[in-house]
Amino acid sequence: MLPDVSGETICQRIREQSPVPILMLTAKVSEGDRIKGLALGADDYVIKPFSPREVVARIKAILRRSSQDLLASRVSYKDGELIIDTAKQEVLKNGEVISLTPAEFKLLLVFARHPDRSFSREELIERAFGISYMGDDRTIDQHIKNLRQKIETNPKKPQYIITVYGFGYRFDGRTV
Repeated sequence: MLPDVSGETICQRIREQSPVPILMLTAKVSEGDRIKGLALGADDYVIKPFSPREVVARIKAILRRSSQDLLASRVSYKDGELIIDTAKQEVLKNGEVISLTPAEFKLLLVFARHPDRSFSREELIERAFGISYMGDDRTIDQHIKNLRQKIETNPKKPQYIITVYGFGYRFDGRTV
């Protein structure tokens, strides 16, 4: 209902050129309109009238999801000792493919997307497994232990996944 061109057309043109997140704020309330907006490339669809707090929460959710695409498809750490290839969904340690579980790979991606940032166990669960995860937050400790066994040269003196005592973990993200 824009003056010169429809919001659907704008959404479609943007999506054809860019993966930038799109949130549609609209007065069009029918299920068909919502489905069409999402099919054209919108990441979310909010109907007027809306709460500003809800819009902010939806924007944060979109940004959280879209930030997962911000990691280059292949990142090298410590002179190529560790390579994460998101396009192939594989990790190499000294040129050898490391077999990771899906949970371990998701967790490593969270770290790699936010190098040198400290995460609590709860944050790691939310970012790697989603808010609907029903397990114990100490499960993260086991995943970290397993990851260290696979990617660290000496798991007892980790270079990549560092314990932040009393808080959680961080990833030493010095790339080369």
